[in-house]
Amino acid sequence: MLRGARPRHQRLRTVGWARFPVCHFGESAMNGRQDSMIWIEEGPFTMGSDLYEIEGPVRQVFVLGFWIDRLPVTHAEFFAYVQDTGAPMVPDWPADGPGADIANYPVERVSWQEARDYAAWCGKRLPTEVEWEKAARGTDGREWPWGDELIEEHMNVWDSAKPTNVMTIANGSRLGNVSPYGVIDMSGNVEEWVEDLFLPYEGGTSNFPSTQGNCRVLRGGSWFYTNEMARCSFRRGALPTFSGYERAGGPGFRCAQS
Repeated sequence: MLRGARPRHQRLRTVGWARFPVCHFGESAMNGRQDSMIWIEEGPFTMGSDLYEIEGPVRQVFVLGFWIDRLPVTHAEFFAYVQDTGAPMVPDWPADGPGADIANYPVERVSWQEARDYAAWCGKRLPTEVEWEKAARGTDGREWPWGDELIEEHMNVWDSAKPTNVMTIANGSRLGNVSPYGVIDMSGNVEEWVEDLFLPYEGGTSNFPSTQGNCRVLRGGSWFYTNEMARCSFRRGALPTFSGYERAGGPGFRCAQS
């Protein structure tokens, strides 16, 4: 979608417990987008890390301006898409869809292709890996969305301060988990799919097994992993149509627009 272009209409879905806007279209598109998405100005930023070979090299990358969802896509939003398109239900949902108790939780156990299909249904797309990292860390090369200090209370990860039986939590529950641009929950809770193939960066030295060329990138870490994997520069790959154990980490996603 070209910058400034507006999709066709505004769609509302009724999903059991509530009526809510799923995608913002029509004459109110710009106001709706400003409520649910953040504009990231064009310009350079520091990308990568020297901590692991796969995250390097550290370099300056110029990014064109783009919109990105303020929050990850929720169970309620994804269920509206399932109802409208007949797409498969998310694993572990009851037959009538997710309950009200998790409506505002980020949807998880979604494959890369399912995330991409949802984004297209909304007139959006998945962010690129470069876009995702800039939205998370800003221009100063910070380690975490909020700065360089590890503050476990700001994120939901395996080794953060929380009851041991807590998995995902509602969007926006960790108030300090905000990037310099105001993008929320980019560290922990659910890791997020981006568009890119999982390959070494240009100028990097990592040697990947040949199968890695089929994988897509996941960013941000999750409740299932340690805080180290929730750093802004951390990246890993998974097959775009994965199943079984790979779904245990609960990948989710957020959308972007040019």
